[in-house]
Amino acid sequence: MLLFCSIGCIDKIVAIHAFLSSHANMIRKTKIVKSKKHLEWVGRNHVCIKCRSNYSVQACHIRKTDQTGNVGWGTKGGDAFVIPMCWLCHQEQHSMNEVLFYCKLYTNPIRVAEALASKSPCKKIKQLYKEGHYDEPIKYWDNLQASTKGTTQQ
Repeated sequence: MLLFCSIGCIDKIVAIHAFLSSHANMIRKTKIVKSKKHLEWVGRNHVCIKCRSNYSVQACHIRKTDQTGNVGWGTKGGDAFVIPMCWLCHQEQHSMNEVLFYCKLYTNPIRVAEALASKSPCKKIKQLYKEGHYDEPIKYWDNLQASTKGTTQQ
């Protein structure tokens, strides 16, 4: 509530609001595409990327696709950012830090998702691939994994 705010405080709030409004276009929004067809195709036609099992494979959403935090706890990003994982590996991935999980596998999950998108039976997902939708997230993950490389080596 602004009842106890001084005049100077209100001026600061107005200035911050003006700044954020003028810079709103700088924040890249993730294009979220939902595709049941792509999810089913990933789960039914691929093996787990960690253990290579083909039993109970499901499409696992990659939660961290960029530094702006477009996906958080309890939400999923678009179905374009999924990879195949068996149920056990999927639970393990959710139980720990996502970045460390993929670093231990020496895998950039966005590259895997991109390769799947290039062959997807879903036209919407293929279109994202053709538009270069995976380029920025791939660079982001490459940098992220390079910065955590020292912490994953034992």
